[in-house]
Amino acid sequence: MAKSEKIKINTSDIDNAFLSVYIVDYVKKFRNYNADEFIIAITGLKGFFTDSDTVLISLFEQLKKNDFIIENDGNQESINEINITCKNITKNTSYNFKYQIQNLPSIVELSSKTDIPVVGIIIINIVAQIISKLKIIYKAIVLDLDDTLWMGTLSEVGIDKIKGNLQSEQGVSFIAFMNFVKKLANELGIFVAICSRNDSKMVESTINELDDNIFPLKNQIDYIIANNNDKSENINKIAEQLSILPNSIVFIDDNQLVRDEVKNKLPQVFVPEWSNHNELVTQLIVGCIFERDVLSLNSQNRRKQYKIIQTERTQNSLPKLSVKVINDNKHTESIKLYSKSNQFKFSRNDDKFGCDAKSIYFEICRENGENLGICSAITFTHTYETLYIHNWAISCRYFEIGLEEFILRYIQNIANATKIFINYQHSEYNQKVSELLDKYSGAFKNDGKNEIIEIIFTNEIVHNINRNTNLREL
Repeated sequence: MAKSEKIKINTSDIDNAFLSVYIVDYVKKFRNYNADEFIIAITGLKGFFTDSDTVLISLFEQLKKNDFIIENDGNQESINEINITCKNITKNTSYNFKYQIQNLPSIVELSSKTDIPVVGIIIINIVAQIISKLKIIYKAIVLDLDDTLWMGTLSEVGIDKIKGNLQSEQGVSFIAFMNFVKKLANELGIFVAICSRNDSKMVESTINELDDNIFPLKNQIDYIIANNNDKSENINKIAEQLSILPNSIVFIDDNQLVRDEVKNKLPQVFVPEWSNHNELVTQLIVGCIFERDVLSLNSQNRRKQYKIIQTERTQNSLPKLSVKVINDNKHTESIKLYSKSNQFKFSRNDDKFGCDAKSIYFEICRENGENLGICSAITFTHTYETLYIHNWAISCRYFEIGLEEFILRYIQNIANATKIFINYQHSEYNQKVSELLDKYSGAFKNDGKNEIIEIIFTNEIVHNINRNTNLREL
């Protein structure tokens, strides 16, 4: 199989519905961004496998189809931590880490709900940790309202009935699910949006009237869209508003017809099949849909940063912010951003740079000094004759506030009149790069024969760049 080809899985080969979600909607989704082959050597679990366990056999087979080969060694009778070696065969690199087994009763509970053996759930989590180091798959959860977050149809029963239903015994599962989503938002930085077939003013007034003890998502919603349009159309608008791609979205709706409509028109969106909230939450957990390899303050602040940028943008379409330029001597922060970015990333070369290459990353700050986090990175090699840019990425939180122009101006300054070239590899994801190339078409010259673009700064282009940014170096 050529590495550029996307892996296709016959879901009929996966008998377990929860395992199918993990393989098809998480592992396979990862393969849309990364084609590297991995061998994962796990020491300590071999004695817990049985050749007759069809679910484990299916798990190993499906992981292998996705170029994750599991090697098991060691026949310990008891174990509390697992030694793991992850080998990237494609890039000829490897690293070791330990997986600590904790809270076994919770793992057993998941096993009982899903019919996946305990060791299978452990392996699922190990592979998910490896994936999440390389790519964050899902960044937002888009939620229906009627019979999804509350029982009843708002336009038919009215606010008082919706409130009464939430306060009743039947409302317990709805509130528990909303608390789960609230924790995803606050602890992991997951965006939360509402997509409802309702009158927008009625939705807003209802949410305002509900107390957060029965509607825990109050004050947690990043965007609301309520109208009678197809939900696939509205999800595209939500993605644009949140500056993410639709394939970063999980869409939750109780209505099968609506789910089918979104699946047909937006197949890149993950749309779970579910009949109750408990099943839905189990599916999201076992499927590792919102898996993260670390608990990150930056992730927790993501939504706050997004809201601040939106406020600044509302006050001024080109906000006055400061940018701090930081040398990244070991390429550490730059590689992190390259591996997790796609909408604005010039090259697929995330980490293969020569010894003379230099990386710089940028942090964006408000006028009061508040740091809003890493916004961009560039990696380049500078000689007497040329400045060659290996990669340039921008975090999706910071599109169209003048950051692209600020960094173009920075590139011009460090080039110091030498010729400038940038490595560019077009993909179906880096649409924001294409938009920049179109916006300043006179600056980007390509003979069409290779992936190298020359950047030329004429007086007119420099004037336009300066006019389109209010960002200043700190």
